[in-house]
Amino acid sequence: GRFTDPGMCNLYDIGPARHARRHDWERAIVEAVERLEKPKFGLRRTDPGIILRHHDGTPLVEMRRWGLHRLYSPVINNARSDKLDGPWAGLWREKKRCLIPLSTWYEWSGGKGAKQTFAFSSPEPDAWLWAAGLWEDGESGPAYSMITRDASPDLAFVHDRMPALIEPADFESYLFEEDPRNLLNSPVAEITPLRCLNPLH
Repeated sequence: GRFTDPGMCNLYDIGPARHARRHDWERAIVEAVERLEKPKFGLRRTDPGIILRHHDGTPLVEMRRWGLHRLYSPVINNARSDKLDGPWAGLWREKKRCLIPLSTWYEWSGGKGAKQTFAFSSPEPDAWLWAAGLWEDGESGPAYSMITRDASPDLAFVHDRMPALIEPADFESYLFEEDPRNLLNSPVAEITPLRCLNPLH
């Protein structure tokens, strides 16, 4: 059966620096990743990850903890897009939105003891995918969470949720518009899940 852990997307790679695809906002991330001591693979909850947000309208790259802290859950690494009028309404209205570069994210499908790992990567080998996110400076320090949406039909056989992906052309709209939630369900460019070995083993 399908593995429908509501916490989906608990593992992703930033990978080595990619080429910026015709966009100034991406160049800031490329420079930041190039300065990292080593490429980032296997990011898990509570690990520090890179995000891109704006400060006074210009790109700002930060390292933050992956996972918001709440009394009912110490690590919320995924924020559901259908809860933007609920627990995430404040961050959404305050435009505390960010973009998360990832070269690959991983999901698992199958029953206990027989799970198959799938890797989801950009169809462009030298480009990142960009996940929508929310950030805050909370009691546990600077943190972010990845926004998830219903999986597109061709990916749903692995998991019923997926990261909400934003195209570079829509960066400013996502970061600056009052309520750009229509972007969270944009059609997904040709992402093909590939069977792979479990990177956690």
